[in-house]
Amino acid sequence: MKKTKQKIILSSIELFNQKGLTNVRLQNIADQCGISVGNLAYHFPNKLAIIEVIDEILQSEIEPILSDKKRFPYLIDFDNQLSNYYFFINKYAFYFLDLMELERSYPDLHIKRKQYIHKMIDQIHKWLLDNISKSILQEEIQEEQYRHTAKAIWMIITFWMTQQHVKGTHHQDEGEFKEVVWNQLVPIFTESGLMEFEAIILPQLKNYSTQ
Repeated sequence: MKKTKQKIILSSIELFNQKGLTNVRLQNIADQCGISVGNLAYHFPNKLAIIEVIDEILQSEIEPILSDKKRFPYLIDFDNQLSNYYFFINKYAFYFLDLMELERSYPDLHIKRKQYIHKMIDQIHKWLLDNISKSILQEEIQEEQYRHTAKAIWMIITFWMTQQHVKGTHHQDEGEFKEVVWNQLVPIFTESGLMEFEAIILPQLKNYSTQ
C-alpha cells in the first residue's frame, strides 16, 4: 500500500475510534492526514471506499486469531489469546462500538461481524470442552452450560470497550480485562485446574496491578 493511502487508512481508523463512524467526514480525515480533500478523493472517492479497505485489513488480522486450527493446550495459551482479543478490539474499537450504525449503514460489514462473533464463541466453547477432557474444568451440570459460559465470555470481550466509554473511562487496562474474564472461569475449575491457575495465571494478573 502506498504511503499516502496507508496514512489515510490509519488516520481513518484513529478518527473512527475517537468519533464513531457517522461523525467522521472526508474533510476530517484529510485534515488528520495533512492533505486536501481533493488529494484524499484521488485515492478514495468516498468514506465507504475507505471502510472497505479497512474491512479487508481487519479480516486479514482477525482470521488468524479465530482460526479453527488455533489451539490452547494450557491456561497460559488461552491467556495469550485473551491478549490477542484485547489488542484487536482496541485497534478497531469502532467496529465493536458502532453496532447499530454498522448494521444500518454497512450491512455487509455487519454480516461479517456476526460471523466473527460466532467464530469467537465457537473457539471459546471448544477450549472449554477441551479442558473438561483434561480435568482442568468441571463437567457440565446442565445442558449447554459451557456454551452459555462461552457466550458470557464473548460478551465481556466484545463489549469491554463499550462499557469503558459508557463509564467515561478511556484508559484501557489489559489486566482488569483479563481478570474479569478469568473470574468467569475460577468457579468451574477442578482442583488441578485451580492449581494451574494459581501457579501460572494469578501471578501475571497481580503483576498487571503493580505496573
